[in-house]
Amino acid sequence: MMTTKVVWVLLLVTAYNSDDFDFEPIGSYDTIAECYVASTQEFWDEMPINQEALCIRVEELTNETN
Repeated sequence: MMTTKVVWVLLLVTAYNSDDFDFEPIGSYDTIAECYVASTQEFWDEMPINQEALCIRVEELTNETN
């Protein structure tokens, strides 16, 4: 049976200019709080210019087996 699950994904977004962006997924978390804590632990003092860490809510399809 297919079900959905909501997770929070931590992304590192890099801007090359105002129209060109790239992203790298860093991790997946059950709550926004866990995602935010991970972002501060990972990037607190070392965030380069033109980069930002952000948390985004993602709905995933999962296959439940009984």
